[in-house]
Amino acid sequence: MATNLNVSELDFDQIKNNLKNFLKQQTEFNDYDFEGSGLSVLLDVLAYNTHYNAMAAHYSLNESFLDSAQIRGNVVTRAKLLGYTPRSILAPRATIQFAIDASASPIIPDTLTLNRGTKFTTTVQGESYQYVVLNAQTVTKGANDTFVFNNVEIAEGTYKTIQFRVDNDIESQKFQIPDMDADISSLRVRVQQNENTESYDVYSRFESLLNIDSASQIYYVQENTSEKYEVYFGDGILGRKPLNNNVVTLDYIYTHGEESNGATNFEFSGIIGGLVDAQYSTPVLISKAAGGADRESIESIRFNAPLTFTTQNRAVTSDDYRSIILKGFANISSISTWGGEDNDPPDYGKIYIAIKPLTEETLTSEEKSTITNSVLAGKNIVSVTPEIVDPNFTQLELDVFFKYNPNLTDRTQVELQGLVRDTISDYNFNNLNKFDGVFRYSQLLKLIDNADRSILNSIVRPYMFTKITIKTTNDQNNFIINFASPIYDTKSEEFSITTSAFKIEGVDHYIGDRAIVGSSDRQIIIYKIVDGSNIVINSDAGKVEPSKGRITLHSFAADTDTEIKITATPNSLDIAPKRDQLLNIDQTFVQITAEIDTISTAGASGAIDYNTNARLR
Repeated sequence: MATNLNVSELDFDQIKNNLKNFLKQQTEFNDYDFEGSGLSVLLDVLAYNTHYNAMAAHYSLNESFLDSAQIRGNVVTRAKLLGYTPRSILAPRATIQFAIDASASPIIPDTLTLNRGTKFTTTVQGESYQYVVLNAQTVTKGANDTFVFNNVEIAEGTYKTIQFRVDNDIESQKFQIPDMDADISSLRVRVQQNENTESYDVYSRFESLLNIDSASQIYYVQENTSEKYEVYFGDGILGRKPLNNNVVTLDYIYTHGEESNGATNFEFSGIIGGLVDAQYSTPVLISKAAGGADRESIESIRFNAPLTFTTQNRAVTSDDYRSIILKGFANISSISTWGGEDNDPPDYGKIYIAIKPLTEETLTSEEKSTITNSVLAGKNIVSVTPEIVDPNFTQLELDVFFKYNPNLTDRTQVELQGLVRDTISDYNFNNLNKFDGVFRYSQLLKLIDNADRSILNSIVRPYMFTKITIKTTNDQNNFIINFASPIYDTKSEEFSITTSAFKIEGVDHYIGDRAIVGSSDRQIIIYKIVDGSNIVINSDAGKVEPSKGRITLHSFAADTDTEIKITATPNSLDIAPKRDQLLNIDQTFVQITAEIDTISTAGASGAIDYNTNARLR
C-alpha cells in the first residue's frame, strides 16, 4: 500500500530518495532497479524541478520583505511602501568668490549674470574634475567696472538638460533620468506650455502634504527597479497635473561622487556675458569641496526606511531629528542626537546634534546652516531649538605588550609587531570613530591574540589624551576638556594627569594636580623641576573632576604659543563615549613591545627569566 510522499525536504538528494521510496512502495515497481535504469534519469529531472521550485519560492519570499531582500530594486520597492526614497549619489560642493574686471571691455553692461552650469576646473591627486555653478547669480557693476560674485556654490560634475513632452494618454506618465550617477539634490524641474513659449513654471520637490492642493506646483521623485530616478507629477488633487503637450525640462548634475572631496583650487576658463577682453580673477576659496558621497547602500536603506516611517517627517524626539537629518543631509559619517535634559549641564528647550562628516572632523558653518534652515525647517517643534555642536575627540594612546613563541611562526619579531599594529588600526577603523564606538578592552585583546598563532598573551595599557595650544596671556588660556571616561583618581600625591612641557621665562614648566582636602576633585598646579624636585609656581590653575572626566584650566600663560599634550589614565579599561564624544586611536602614540615567552620555549626553567608588565606606567 502506498504511503504519503515526504514533501518537507528541500535538498536535491533527499528529494530524489523520497521519490524513490515512494515509487518502491507502489505495486507496479516492486522489483524495479531505480539505480541503473532510465527511470533514474527521470527522477533526476523531477528532483531538479522540485528543487528549483523550492529555491525560487524561497528567494521570492525573501525578496518580499525589507529585512531579507537582496536585490536593490526589491529593497527600494519595500522602502517606498514606508514613504522612503533612497538618497542618490551626491556631488561635492564648494563655495567660492569670483571677480571679473571688465574695464578693458569695449561694452560694459550694468549687470552681469553667472549662469547655472558655468564651468570651473580643479585637480585632486592628479585627476582633473569639472565643477559647475548650481544657482545663477546676477550682480551689479561695482567700482572700477568690476563685477564680484560672492558665495558662489559650485558642485562637481557635468550639467545636463533633458526635455520630455507630456502625454496624458499614458496613464501615470513618468520621466526617467537616464544617468544612474545623477545628483537628485541638484535637480531642477520646469514646465512650459509648449516648446515655443519662453516662460516656464519651476516645480518644487514634494516634502509634506501640508498646504498641498490641486494647484500646488510640486513633483515627486522615486528610484525605479532599473536603479534610475524618475520624476512624476500630481493627479490634479495632490499637486498640479501638467497638460497635454506641455514640455517638462529636467536639468541636473551627474557626478563622480566622493572622488573630489577636499578640492581647494579652482580655475575658470571661458567668457561670461560676452566680456572678451575682461580679466577673470582666480576664484577665492570660501569653503573647500565636501559632501560628496556614493548613492545610499542597500544596508543603509534597510536601516533608515523604518526610522523615517516612525518619524513621519516630524521632529519630536532626539531619534526623530537623527532620522530626518540622515534622510536630508548626506555628508555624515556618524551622528549623535540628545535632548537638553540629557546634556551636561542640563539645557532644557534644546536638542543637541553632533555630526562627524565623511572627510573632515567638523561641519562647515554653511553645512550647519543648511541643516537647521533647510533640512529641519518646518519639522521641529517651535519650542525646541536645535543646536549643532562639533564632535569632541578623545584620542587614545596605547602601550601594547605581547609574548610569543618563535617556534610557532615564520614571522620575525618586527613582522609580528607590524601585524599587531595593523590589527589595532583595523580595530580603530571598524569599531571607533563613531558616536556609538566603544573601546572594548577584551575585544581588542582577543584580536591581538588571534593575529598570529604564536602570540600567547597580550596586555594593553590605554591612556586618554588631547592637545591644546597655550597662549601668551592669561585671559586666552581658559579651557574645558571633557574626556570620554572618568579619570583614574590616584588619591595620592602622584599626578592623575601629565603634560608635555611649555616655557615660562625660558624654563620648562608642566601641568600637574594634587588632592583637595575634603573634596573628590583635584587642584591643577603649574610646576617646574629643579634638582629633581617639583617646584610649584601656580597653585590654582584650575581643577580636575575625575568622576566626570573633566579638566578646567585657567590663569596661566606661556612665553610663546605652544601646543601641549595632556594625558590622563581612564578609570576603566573599557571607554564608552557619550553625547558628542568620539574615540580615536592615534597610531603615533601606539607603542608595541614584543617579548619571547621563555616558559613556552624553555619549560619550567624559563620561569626564572619570565617578566610580567605593570598595570600602570
